[in-house]
Amino acid sequence: MENFYCPFCNRQFETKNALCSHKGKCKENPLYVPKLKKSRKPRVLSEEHKLRIKEGVRRAIEAGKKYDGSAWVGRKHTEEQKQKISASMKKAHEEGRAHNIGECRWNNEPSYPEQWFMKVLKNEFGLEKDKDYKMEFSFHKYSLDFAWPDKKLCIEIDGEQHEKFQEQKSRDLEKDKLLKEEGWLEIRKSWKEIFNNSKTFIEEVKIFLGC
Repeated sequence: MENFYCPFCNRQFETKNALCSHKGKCKENPLYVPKLKKSRKPRVLSEEHKLRIKEGVRRAIEAGKKYDGSAWVGRKHTEEQKQKISASMKKAHEEGRAHNIGECRWNNEPSYPEQWFMKVLKNEFGLEKDKDYKMEFSFHKYSLDFAWPDKKLCIEIDGEQHEKFQEQKSRDLEKDKLLKEEGWLEIRKSWKEIFNNSKTFIEEVKIFLGC
């Protein structure tokens, strides 16, 4: 049986075809050109995704969490702090301020979508918070994102939780029903819809407020 040897590395092959196939890949071959690894294309995040990440980081920092290199780790409360929190929650329940998903957020900061819309109201319509409109306006056991009580107008901006959780959907339906029964007019939009069609949304608000 005839043997075939590579002239560059002296490796033995049983067939001429196998040798020919090897010669082009042989690293000892002066004409050998290594194949370049295809670089992986960087992942391109949408603007909406970037905003969600930014909002999540902001909330984590406000909650006192720290990033350990792989995940956000919350701070631990002392026994004294736990007792203070428990007493505060008990008092909130007694005063009717305790809340759940969709109810009045009496101690929360505005979300990113709400901050964005506050800027729109100021820059596009010259409206100021507390002077021209109310935020988190108390309505039964709920709160209204943006309200004009004298005109019975309100605008609700829904985050992802309004689509994900059935409890939230039920609360929204109950709130919408109460608004309708008491003669309120409402615009309810998801942040995703607003983000993708901001100009259309602003025009809709302009007509809604009569600006």
